[in-house]
Amino acid sequence: MKKVTVIGGGFAGLTVSLRLAQKGFQVELHEKSSRLGGLLGTDCTEYGIAERAANALIRTERAENLFKELGLEASLPLESSKKRFIFRSKPKTMPLNPLELLSVALRVVPRMIFAKKTLKPQAGETLLTWGHRQLGKAPTRFLLGPAMQGIYGNEITDLSASLILSPLFNKNRERYKGLLTGPGGMQDLVDHLEEALKKAGVQIHLNSNISAKDIQGPVVIATSAKGASEALQERAPQISQLLGRIEMSSLMSVTLFFKKAQTAFEGFGCLIPRGFDIKTLGILMNSYIFRDRDKVYNETWILGGVKESDLLKLSDEELLKLLAEERFKILGQKDTLVEYRINRWDHALPYYDLKLEEVQAELSQIVIPKDIFLHGNYLSGIGLSKILERSDRLSEEIARTHG
Repeated sequence: MKKVTVIGGGFAGLTVSLRLAQKGFQVELHEKSSRLGGLLGTDCTEYGIAERAANALIRTERAENLFKELGLEASLPLESSKKRFIFRSKPKTMPLNPLELLSVALRVVPRMIFAKKTLKPQAGETLLTWGHRQLGKAPTRFLLGPAMQGIYGNEITDLSASLILSPLFNKNRERYKGLLTGPGGMQDLVDHLEEALKKAGVQIHLNSNISAKDIQGPVVIATSAKGASEALQERAPQISQLLGRIEMSSLMSVTLFFKKAQTAFEGFGCLIPRGFDIKTLGILMNSYIFRDRDKVYNETWILGGVKESDLLKLSDEELLKLLAEERFKILGQKDTLVEYRINRWDHALPYYDLKLEEVQAELSQIVIPKDIFLHGNYLSGIGLSKILERSDRLSEEIARTHG
């Protein structure tokens, strides 16, 4: 039985380890922290659960099959979650006025029907530039900007249009059917993956700060870009240097539990366009997304990004004061807080900017040693569904070359 070593016990490392074990490899998984899951995890409080990072996966056929394979019951969103808000003086389901709607329709609809290829982003083009060119200023600020910052945790000024939008023009892309998670949150998924790995014979090493130079044979580097750069310093210095150029972004999620529910805006959440002197990127209205997960109404507030990394330095008291002020400004609510959970993720996510676009292009041109395989959210997309898809492809590639 051939051996493969996987470095990194986040979602990428867990899923690729499972697929490799199923293909007959002896897999050793090394995780430098004391737990598996990476950013994924769920804190339990007496008032309900609080997700540490992502609250769900995009529901694709591949994700559904994973849940079935793991024997994990999928929790699907409530009907109320279909309503989404974007802030423009107040939360609105449609932040554009009639003239702005007509303008963007006249610009986009004819191209969608007759010249869809003209909508494709250009190399080296930012999302902001693409939006102004294709949609106009108002739709870019009040639709495109909030939607993308909700996914990538940064304003769109420097984000790469090519990296983010090009997959939408792929006719073979996986179809999205909503969201899914475990009944008890994302920790359910992590726990079921860990159980499946143990049953498949994967050897799991926690608190293991291993380097690629210490490993014989094929190795999958399933860490952050920063972690991959460090792991490859001696075994593949050229790749290490290239990955070291990727800028990392910080993020913070704050789950607030309230004595009284706000009922003015019942929906998935509210995204906040830039330009309103508000630090918050978006709000998840958890009690209106999934059922049977809490005893009191709660929200998760998302802050951070490359330009707002100093927010992570605020004390709990300072942060709660800021959020109370912004909550009144956005939702018009002043409610009694009964509990909270703060998760600070310092330089944890790749910044999907033009520099990352350049790094990916250079990576595709250099010869990577045949026994080194890169995996993570800086390569094929930041979402968990994209990582799962890459795990499947990568395990098949390793089986072909080392099976």
